[in-house]
Amino acid sequence: MVALPSSQLPLAQAAATRALSFTEQQEAALPSALIRSLWFDGDPIEVVSALAPFQNPDGGFGNRLEPDIHHPSSNAFAARIAMQYLLALPNDVGGEMKTGLQSWLESNQHEDGDWHFSDESRSGFMQPWFAAWEHPSLNPACCVAGHASALGIATEPMLDRVANLFNKKSSQEEARNGEFYTLLPYVEYTAGVTLPDADAWYDLLADRIVEMLDIGKLEDAEHFFTLALGGSTEITRRIPAEIVSGQIDSLLREQQDDGGWPTLYDESWRVWTTAGNMATLAKLR
Repeated sequence: MVALPSSQLPLAQAAATRALSFTEQQEAALPSALIRSLWFDGDPIEVVSALAPFQNPDGGFGNRLEPDIHHPSSNAFAARIAMQYLLALPNDVGGEMKTGLQSWLESNQHEDGDWHFSDESRSGFMQPWFAAWEHPSLNPACCVAGHASALGIATEPMLDRVANLFNKKSSQEEARNGEFYTLLPYVEYTAGVTLPDADAWYDLLADRIVEMLDIGKLEDAEHFFTLALGGSTEITRRIPAEIVSGQIDSLLREQQDDGGWPTLYDESWRVWTTAGNMATLAKLR
């Protein structure tokens, strides 16, 4: 796996300083806490404290942690984001929060393996792509299962249901030719779950990520790294080192003058994108 070269470490550290200034100016407590934890020896407990307001009494996450879903009730897409934050922290941090989330995941998974939007969630504003979402779907089911397994909060029945759904709905042809959001659940499932015929899947997914980059199907370095680093390290290992290195350069270049990264989505995403990109650079470091 490619690591951040020593020559790029000062550039990444300078990017972190600018990114933290940006998120603090935006009064974004959670992104700021994550950047401080990863780059400035901040206490990871502060990340858990900043994440806590997004967790509901039922143990799930909502409250616009996924900015495109406005109702505060718990939903699987917010749970995915919460787990990404928790996975960036030491394993011994956030135990009570993880226990609550595990309880929500167990209680709200449907027998078809997916985590459906509740009526409460659907009663609030959602961006059109979420409003039209159909369940069961590999996304969010496989994304949630992969992260939960990596975090150590997945249960055997939970994983069995998702495995059944994956067997019914997955297709190597779909993964071979899919766009970004088609590929995402395949990749993130491998973060914590070893698939049958795993090497074939790793080869297929790595090849498709490289192909998408070559033909301009990945809009920026953030989207590349979401796929290239979002699943098993076996996928990353199969991507040529020079490609990963080039995308590190691109990621650093894409930071804007105010310290934040641009977003293709609602402007509210900029603070989350900025924190995510700094987490990517920290992981590569």
